[in-house]
Amino acid sequence: MLLRIVDRLRAARESDEGFSIIEVMVAMTVFAMIAAGVAAGIVSTLYLTQDNRSREAALNLANQALDAARSTKDVFTLDDDTSAQRVGNQDYTIKQTTNWINSDGSDNSCGAGSGVLAYKRVAITVSWTSGTSPRQKNVVLDTLIAPSSAVSSATASTIVIGVRTATGGPNTGVAVTITPVSGGATSLSNPPAATDANGCSYAVGVTPGTYKVTIAKAGNIDTTGDATPDASVATVAGGVGNKSFLFDRAVTATAGGPLNLKDGVAAKLPTTLPMTYRYNDTLVTSSTTTATLFPYPWTAIAGTYSDTCKNVDPTAWPTANNLATSPNIFNATDGSTPGYNPTTPLTVTARAPMGVFDVKMSGLDTVLVATVKNTSAVGNGDPGCSPTTTYYFTGMSAATKTTVALPFGTWTLRGSTSLLGLLSSNSQTISSNPDVSNLKVSSSGNVVTLDPRTVPTS
Repeated sequence: MLLRIVDRLRAARESDEGFSIIEVMVAMTVFAMIAAGVAAGIVSTLYLTQDNRSREAALNLANQALDAARSTKDVFTLDDDTSAQRVGNQDYTIKQTTNWINSDGSDNSCGAGSGVLAYKRVAITVSWTSGTSPRQKNVVLDTLIAPSSAVSSATASTIVIGVRTATGGPNTGVAVTITPVSGGATSLSNPPAATDANGCSYAVGVTPGTYKVTIAKAGNIDTTGDATPDASVATVAGGVGNKSFLFDRAVTATAGGPLNLKDGVAAKLPTTLPMTYRYNDTLVTSSTTTATLFPYPWTAIAGTYSDTCKNVDPTAWPTANNLATSPNIFNATDGSTPGYNPTTPLTVTARAPMGVFDVKMSGLDTVLVATVKNTSAVGNGDPGCSPTTTYYFTGMSAATKTTVALPFGTWTLRGSTSLLGLLSSNSQTISSNPDVSNLKVSSSGNVVTLDPRTVPTS
């Protein structure tokens, strides 16, 4: 038996046969699969080790930031802040956010509310991106820091001022002045600092009473256009008096031509034309071509809009009973405010939809006079305008038609030879202009109605 085995081994050694190519490929495939699994495990271990090291470094950075916050002598100087730091080959973003917590439990950036300023909450968020996933990783730590005992005095009070921009963000560097008015109020021994990174300013140890708070910052206005707005704040012993302001950089709006007139086509405007700017319930009327406005996305309306003069606003015209479709004059589709287009951060071009039509004068008249007609009894759908408003167009010609623009409404037209001359003619040729959209022009004699509604054709 042993000799037989030896013979077979000798025969195998002396044979010329080997592994086939298929056997080699199968063996290599099996080896590659095993090697790939081992490599994936090694890479995963390396990434996990790297992530653990990054997280440990982030925790150290967060703890360092909290230690720095706790060591701050004046808790009022703790503001929101963002910084970057590199540890090894990893970049970290360190974000600090601060909120006051009052004794009534309210939690907000300036501490405005009832009760006293009890604690300041400081949250540290350290974020980084690494490893196989681009998803950002975060480490968050926070702490509570108690202010000085003077803030929570049972006999004194605190005044908190918060200043926000048009977008709701903090307005920093706003000067705050607090002066006594009545009720035992006294002059402050320590004037409040300008607003911090949270848009907040504080006056602590204030004698209870009523105070006048005034704010100011170069180039800024409030929603009414006031550059130095003020407010009355009353405080009681052991309490907090607070006031919030909306205050931001002013923008200059310059009125342009009618919004609903085709590009490249011009219309003659009156010698003076007020412009009304509206944002929600806030209205600002300018009697000149420029206006200084709070940076809201205003809607421009040609003419002076009021509760007794609504016809200048195309959205005020009635559209009930399917007699007319809703006004289709504001045609922006990009989410912007139509006709109110910022050209720089501080300048805006404002274009309002208007009633545009062609008129040809008669005789020697060179001045067109348009006076608003109270339409309460006309029944043409005009919302009406009770005040007497008159516009003048100079440089008119009896030889050719002139395209003119007026606020929406019903107008009585007259002709004159000069601004100071007697009205000499009630005869004009009035017609619609094909280059203006969404406007119905109807006339009877020297009365013209400029209707912004689109009337159905069927």
